[in-house]
Order: sequence, then structure tokens, then C-alpha cells
Amino acid sequence: MASYENNWTTGEIVTLPRKSSKFKSSGLKTYEYIVGSRYICIREANGSECGILLKVLGKAPREHIMIANGEPFCKDDKNEGFANDSYFGYRFPTTEEVKLILGILRHSPELVETFEQAKMHINPNSSYWVRETVRDVLLKKKPQIYDSRTDALIAVSNDSDIHYRLSIVYFTRSKLDW
Repeated sequence: MASYENNWTTGEIVTLPRKSSKFKSSGLKTYEYIVGSRYICIREANGSECGILLKVLGKAPREHIMIANGEPFCKDDKNEGFANDSYFGYRFPTTEEVKLILGILRHSPELVETFEQAKMHINPNSSYWVRETVRDVLLKKKPQIYDSRTDALIAVSNDSDIHYRLSIVYFTRSKLDW
């Protein structure tokens, strides 16, 4: 989405400038995906693969998640304007992305330690909010989690259960994508 000289190495803490991408406008409300702040490089970019930056956003309960444009969305930031309000949130990863991330972390205990030192606790054997949704009896979309212990997608029914939220940014030498 922006042009940089991305040359990050595995385990490096990266501070990205704040960027946003609008994905929904509804009357007086606008919703945008954001990236920014501190990420950790968990895979370097090479000729055939893009690199991966990961940010652990902590744990969040179901009650903090809404559905916007068919996807789960958390209001991480808000900009109140005269004509409208803009809500900003980190995009949820897909189940496949979470599985890829957890595979990398399980094979690199030193990376998990890097996250601990950066005050971004992560447990590869836990549950994670994902982008996929499921319809309930009333045909309303509900967010799901990926439970890494059982390798299953689960529709969350209890609003107070908490699960990890992640933000993933892919990079090549010339661009960032989220």
C-alpha cells in the first residue's frame, strides 16, 4: 500500500508508520483498516516469499467485536468529525494465516521469547480470532475463533470468553500489504 525499502530480519522489532485503508462507508460512519506501531518480523522477504510482520494485539472478548461489511471488526481507534465519524481497526487474519504464523512460532522458540521481551505475550497453543464468520439461526454473521489445540474453527457463543487478536503485514522490499 505504501513504498518503502523493507529490509527487516527475523526477530527485528519494526515500527511502522500509521496507514489506513477504507473498506466501508455507511451514512455518517466510515470504517478503515489500520496498520502501525510495533510489529516483529517473523519471516524475512526473499525472492519467492514475502516477509511477514506480526503484532499481537492481546486478548479480546466477543463483546468488543462487531461485524462490518461481512467481517469481524474491532473499534481500536475513532476519529470524531463534524460530518461523520471514522472507526479504525486492525484487520483480522484468516484461519490459514493464523496456522502459518503458529507454525513459524512453534518452530522458533526464540521468536516467542522476542515477543515476550517486547511485551507482546503470545501462546502458540491458544485460541485466535479469525476473519471467517458463520451464520446463526437468524442468519446473522458471528465471528469465529481458531483453536490451535484442536485445530478447529469454533463459533463463539459466550461474549465474555477472550481470545488472541493478531495483526499481520506482508512485505517485499518495495511494499507493504495487509
